Amino acid sequence: MDRDSVDIIDRSGRILTYMIRVLGTGDMMGYMWGLKLAIEGLPFSFAPVICDKLMHTFNNWVPSAIPNKFIQLGRDYDHHCMVAVGEFGDGTLDRFMERFDAFVKKYNDKQIVTGGKVITYAEAASDSEVTALNAFRFVAAPAFKTYCIGEDIQGISVDYALAKNGGMPPPLDKAAVKPLKRMRYSHFGCNVVHEDIAYALGVDTHNEKMRFKHSVEVDGGKLPAEHGHGTEYHAPKDSQKRWMKMDPLNVMNPGVGGLTTTEKYAK
Repeated sequence: MDRDSVDIIDRSGRILTYMIRVLGTGDMMGYMWGLKLAIEGLPFSFAPVICDKLMHTFNNWVPSAIPNKFIQLGRDYDHHCMVAVGEFGDGTLDRFMERFDAFVKKYNDKQIVTGGKVITYAEAASDSEVTALNAFRFVAAPAFKTYCIGEDIQGISVDYALAKNGGMPPPLDKAAVKPLKRMRYSHFGCNVVHEDIAYALGVDTHNEKMRFKHSVEVDGGKLPAEHGHGTEYHAPKDSQKRWMKMDPLNVMNPGVGGLTTTEKYAK
């Protein structure tokens, strides 16, 4: 995850992180999430935002959800990778640390002429710290929603597959509106990236989302990558043909991937 991810989760996701640490992600957390959705569905104008407004307001009343050594790295560096390594009784962890330290030294030595460290790391010292880090990562998407509602701004969320371009982020169109925050987090090693991009009120976010989609595809990537086309994105023709063959009556997912919503795909 990038620096904006750490900033936003720490600013608006502490309460949810603590809830996951205490309640886990099982039935109790599901009940609490269902309660939040029920409140947001009440027939009042402020109902859809009240929970996130409260979580954003009271967020800083509770301490940081992860130890300060990790928060400080989040502020000092632009990009972060959380690595979990198991020990299977044959020296796995020692071999990993030997290779990892050699990797860190190699790239830090290259930077000696300019000073500072390119790479550094902090190690979780207990099971509770591991649980905290996992929960912190887990709340990225809902923390972004809480942040946008709490700050009275708006945002878009996209998931895409990177092209083989060395992992560089797709450039935002020069003609596009400059975002307030660009929150990037990904699944290491599988090329799927999530971005939550925040804009000021009044910006046409759908237009900016389509600009971003174009930027991803021009660079050789694919959008979406993990969560499907829904009714927002136009799928490739071969995907559309496959879905039409699977669902000739057009009753399963009408409108998916840019297809018509009419019965039997009537024009």
